[in-house]
Amino acid sequence: MTTIRDIDQIFLDIDGVLMLSDLPIPGGTATVKRLRSLGIKVSFVTNTTRKPRQLIHEDLLRLGFNVDLEDVVCPAIIARERILQLKRPTVALYVNDEVMQDFEGLKLNRRRAGAVVMGDLGSEFSPEILDEIFKLAFSGSELFALHKNRFWRDPSGLRLDLGPYVAAIEYATGKAAEIVGKPSPGFFRGLLQRYKIRAENTLMVGDDIEADIQGAKRVGIKTVLVKTGKYDFDFVKRSGIKPDAIVPSIADLCPALGIETK
Repeated sequence: MTTIRDIDQIFLDIDGVLMLSDLPIPGGTATVKRLRSLGIKVSFVTNTTRKPRQLIHEDLLRLGFNVDLEDVVCPAIIARERILQLKRPTVALYVNDEVMQDFEGLKLNRRRAGAVVMGDLGSEFSPEILDEIFKLAFSGSELFALHKNRFWRDPSGLRLDLGPYVAAIEYATGKAAEIVGKPSPGFFRGLLQRYKIRAENTLMVGDDIEADIQGAKRVGIKTVLVKTGKYDFDFVKRSGIKPDAIVPSIADLCPALGIETK
């Protein structure tokens, strides 16, 4: 069992852990307040790539979480910080217009770029755009993808997601994209680098046994699975993935860590 002495930093998934359908899951704000009262750093992480960090931050504030913008982390932020580490931090961005703001400070260049970032363009992934991305990646630009999901669902039904487009560019160039969303190791390593924290002193709390729990475990981060959001008993059992603890909801996190609630 995880103990409080081990943990200096906690990463909380947002959707399914702290909120569900834009409504708060009971116990979230009280849990965050209690953890912080003990000097534990709490950050908020999400795999969302269809809206910018600023809007995610506003959602958290609306739900009553006292959180700084810098403590909200999504794949676009991890991508930006990775690109800043490159020798040539210029970038060609293929993301939706709102998410462009998460790459503030980078030099944009669609002719000669140190990096190419593929995000959620949806129907805008025309043959011309894909050919443009191919030429950049083939000529030496580093290839990043905010995620590699196969499909997603909107009110009209299932829709092709980013993953097939990323796979097409990988196949054509022979180059593997660096995936910066969960459950990729790149996302979790990016969190550790950003907060300058060791994996063994870090805890990830999530509702997705693959994206949150398996992804974090791969880099040595401790894990707690909550039975809200995406949690499904049968799927968790079949997965064979073992979190350090399973709790009913975020309201039960402190007792699971041996912390008395007030």
